[in-house]
Amino acid sequence: MVDVLVCIVTYNNDKIIKDTIESILNYTDGLLYKIVVFDNNSSDETLSIINSIQSANIMILSSDINYGFGYGHNQVLKKYDAKYYLIYNPDLRVKNNIIKELYNYMEVHTDIGMLTPKVTYPDGEIQYLCKQNPTVFDLFVRRFLPKPLKRLFQNREDWFQMKYTGYNKEFVIPYATGCFMFYRGKVLNQISGFDEKFFLHMEDADISRRTNKISKCIFYPYNSVEHLWGRGSHKSWKQTLITLKSAIYYFNKWGWKFY
Repeated sequence: MVDVLVCIVTYNNDKIIKDTIESILNYTDGLLYKIVVFDNNSSDETLSIINSIQSANIMILSSDINYGFGYGHNQVLKKYDAKYYLIYNPDLRVKNNIIKELYNYMEVHTDIGMLTPKVTYPDGEIQYLCKQNPTVFDLFVRRFLPKPLKRLFQNREDWFQMKYTGYNKEFVIPYATGCFMFYRGKVLNQISGFDEKFFLHMEDADISRRTNKISKCIFYPYNSVEHLWGRGSHKSWKQTLITLKSAIYYFNKWGWKFY
């Protein structure tokens, strides 16, 4: 069993995956760790690029069919035992020894099930990715309203993104971002990982909610990771349809709260 298993699900990420993995390899001093990449049938050079990285700490799993984000992570969880699992997006960069820092923090704070740190754009601007449990209204405003109309609901959006916290102290996150989740292994196993009925999007809202029923999802303000986030669901109608399907499943599961 390793201290930390870094789980990355890829799909056509050949432009960014090398820098992503190497940023992890550069900052893992003092940890017994593995990086496991689960590839969801990429059609580009993602797999060949990963194979070219010289490290005994990298392992690859792959599927001939893209079954989605949660499915990919669950295959890793089922195959490998770890004290902690780091759910990690392929568009992230670590800039210091944050993984060891989070490991040490979880070792002391045994009541916490999952940590997510501050997430920033490459220029250092904060991404407000901690959220309240979603409502139909909040999701509709974020995706479908034009910018001039969105401004009418800015106070609501700020509340939804929990900006009132200042993102400068610890707090419980009802809906944590799935791009970086540092999970205690026994908690993640207890909730059986991700709900694979979510193909993409909203699976993080669901798993956060289930985690908070038995433990705590906590925002860690003392360090950060860099996110190259492109907001794909806001640029593509195909992605929007996937999000809508996930939202319908989410509200059917947790109840339809409209506001």
